[in-house]
Amino acid sequence: MYVELSERRIVAVPGHAQELQITISNTGEVIGGYTLRFLGADPSWVELPESEISLFPDETRTITARVTVPVGMVAGDRRIAIQVRELTPPESTSIEEVVLVVPEARSVEMRVDPISQTAGSKARFGLLVGNTGNSQINSRLTGTDPEGQVQFEFVPAVLDLPPGEHAVVELRAKAKRPFLGSPLVRILDIGLEDPPPAGAAAARDELDPQAPEEPEGESAARKLSVKRRKKKVRNPAAPSPGNDAPPMVNASFVQKARITRGPLSLAGLLFALTVFAVVITLALSRIVGQSAADRNLALEIAQARNAAATSGSSGMSGTVLLLTSGAPVPGVAVDVFPADDTSEPVATTATDKSGAWSVANLPSGDYKLTFRGAGFVQLWYPQALSADNAETVTLDANGKQAGLDVSLGGVPASITGTVLGDDVSAATLALTMPMAGTPGAEAGEAATGAVVQTVPIGSDGSFELTNVPSPSVYDLVVTKTGYATSTQRIDVSAGEERTGVEITLRKGDGVITGQVSSASGPLGGVTITATSGQTEVSTISLTDGDVGSFTLRKLPTPASYTVVASKGGYATQTLTLTLAKGQALTGVGLTLGKSSGSLKGEVTLLPDRAPAGGVAVTLTDGEHTVVTATQSSGDIGAWRVGGLTLPGTYTVTFSRADLAAQTLSVSLDASGQITPGSQGATVTSAGIEVAMQPSTAVVKGIITQPLAGSGSSAVGEVTVQLSSGPASYSVITASVPSADTGRYRIENVPPGTYTVSVSRNGVSPTSTIIQLTAGQVRDYSPVLAAAAAISGTVTQNGAPVPAGWYVDLYRSSTYPENPYRTVRTSANGTFLFEDVDAPEVYVVEARPTRGSAPLGSRTVQLAASEQRDITVRADQ
Repeated sequence: MYVELSERRIVAVPGHAQELQITISNTGEVIGGYTLRFLGADPSWVELPESEISLFPDETRTITARVTVPVGMVAGDRRIAIQVRELTPPESTSIEEVVLVVPEARSVEMRVDPISQTAGSKARFGLLVGNTGNSQINSRLTGTDPEGQVQFEFVPAVLDLPPGEHAVVELRAKAKRPFLGSPLVRILDIGLEDPPPAGAAAARDELDPQAPEEPEGESAARKLSVKRRKKKVRNPAAPSPGNDAPPMVNASFVQKARITRGPLSLAGLLFALTVFAVVITLALSRIVGQSAADRNLALEIAQARNAAATSGSSGMSGTVLLLTSGAPVPGVAVDVFPADDTSEPVATTATDKSGAWSVANLPSGDYKLTFRGAGFVQLWYPQALSADNAETVTLDANGKQAGLDVSLGGVPASITGTVLGDDVSAATLALTMPMAGTPGAEAGEAATGAVVQTVPIGSDGSFELTNVPSPSVYDLVVTKTGYATSTQRIDVSAGEERTGVEITLRKGDGVITGQVSSASGPLGGVTITATSGQTEVSTISLTDGDVGSFTLRKLPTPASYTVVASKGGYATQTLTLTLAKGQALTGVGLTLGKSSGSLKGEVTLLPDRAPAGGVAVTLTDGEHTVVTATQSSGDIGAWRVGGLTLPGTYTVTFSRADLAAQTLSVSLDASGQITPGSQGATVTSAGIEVAMQPSTAVVKGIITQPLAGSGSSAVGEVTVQLSSGPASYSVITASVPSADTGRYRIENVPPGTYTVSVSRNGVSPTSTIIQLTAGQVRDYSPVLAAAAAISGTVTQNGAPVPAGWYVDLYRSSTYPENPYRTVRTSANGTFLFEDVDAPEVYVVEARPTRGSAPLGSRTVQLAASEQRDITVRADQ
């Protein structure tokens, strides 16, 4: 399978659909089925014409998906992934990542109160600044006037507003008051400027070497305004009527003159003017006081709103678990937002080591929750990727909302490392999911789980696995023809970038040792070669010391090998040997003759004549003995021995632990042909045919159990015990794979009379007596009694409760801790606990919500296979 995307980075304008083309190629040799799924994106964002397709070998198809992010999405990069999973073998999975770039849409609203202020040399205004865009605003407030005579001071001077946030700012304006004349009106232009980009200060100094440095903080900004005014230099970035960034709001600062113009000699008029000025001053003072009171009231309201957010008597709690394994996740940040404003949390906490969290002192109302953790995908309760799709949690006065549980999944991880060895080129590394009971890296065995990814290993041994689903536990399995399989287990954290992983690839771990001889004694200098597929290992028998001995090492196992012994002047000797995993086979004897013959044949099993692998074949002429075995793979049951002295008579013995041994005599003439006088041998074109009778019996079958309605189904995890006096055999029926559910098989059972017992928790056991004979394959497939079950109805005031009530089933020995089972009622208040352990005494409790006190309970004594129907009254 090969997957390619038309784009890896998409500019996603909120509300506008963007097309993404996904090309899938079937690189296999059979028709493949594929399913597509988007990860990290809300389903409502994606329009996919088809999610499942079928492709012929070498066929390619392109699917066009339309991705639309909702209006109001915060600006920035958001990673999503397209998962393409192969439904047919080898069932591989490809995860391709795409970055959605949401562009900034900056928008700011500003209001000033009052619009006009009449004062002397100082005036105060209140500003309400709101971020109505989708990006963070980190800007400095600026003010200018046409004459450049006003000093501006803003408290605070710099705003840092997330999208949707508001801020209240106090503006203090100061200018030199006129001494004589009419009131002077100064127009104040108020706006925002962003911090200067990198290099802006250097550019400013180059244009104006005398310009002062950009200061930090409010007082520094005020000093800079004074310095610029004294030098007659206007801030080029500040909003002004002549700048590219126009002022966002205007205000009027009306300054009264200290003394009005008029004939100073008119004392009466001066007196009148003085009285009039006093009256005007008092009136204007009241206006200024009222404006200041209004401003202070606005600040008090904002502070009271923020303080009220975390003052109350309600609370909520829950647990954060790992999506892949259900394990608790500590250290996850939990933010609580008002349901109608998710821009600023009213409370924040974090999960403890058990994954639990709680928030108290909340006012009653509607809330939304989000969960954030390093390496994890941010999640809104209960399973949403955005606040718009989050579920609202309603808190009543003095109420506690428990059971707000979520499961977090990690962002894709990556694994890089090196495969070490004398020749790692052409090796293959597979990332697999370990199955239950699979040995880890210390056991040195290969994993048998599903393959997630496969990558080739280059000559330098390096490898890289990307887009690895996390967190999870994997097995790294390295294979190469002629080498032993190397396995290393690795635990990958959420979003982890694991580096420095090292896996050693070694030659095979199988060994064959033996002795080469001839008619005259031990024979050295013989070349012994073991071949299996593309694997070939050779050695030479010793000529000094232990003459004739040889050892073949580093043989990949398990495998069947053809062992050939050859030396000039001698007939070649050939054996077929099978090695189990890690097996060291010793005592192999090879005899070379000056002229030699060979024997071959096939061993089958009675009564169905099935090929028999692993049967030991021993040939002896009284002086020399050769031992081989029938093949267990490939041409199963076949055997061959060469290098036999001609003419000669050989005793051939066939033996296996579970079969009755057979012995026959075979004579070879000078031309290597079997003579008619051979006893007990059936000779065909394939050689000597031998049919062997098992010395033991086999008991097998399928255990079934009746269904709730009608019919029956196979049942796994059932104990089948076969006993006769001190001899006892016990197996458990299979539960995986599904095709083998309920099956069992007991082999190598000596003939005799046995009692077969079948038992399962919650079911009445069954047993019978059977008689077994040698070679018999006995089928015993009983139908168990129905499993024990508890059903019933939860009522309240004589009527069934609505759907969704929690019904907990406890063992009496552990009550009230650790419920054995939990279900929820259906629409008519009914519930059902199927397949429970029995005999047992249970306590049944019913409650309307998770975490609330139980309103009704019953004690039930249940016998094996009993079907009990009860009523739980929740009237208390």
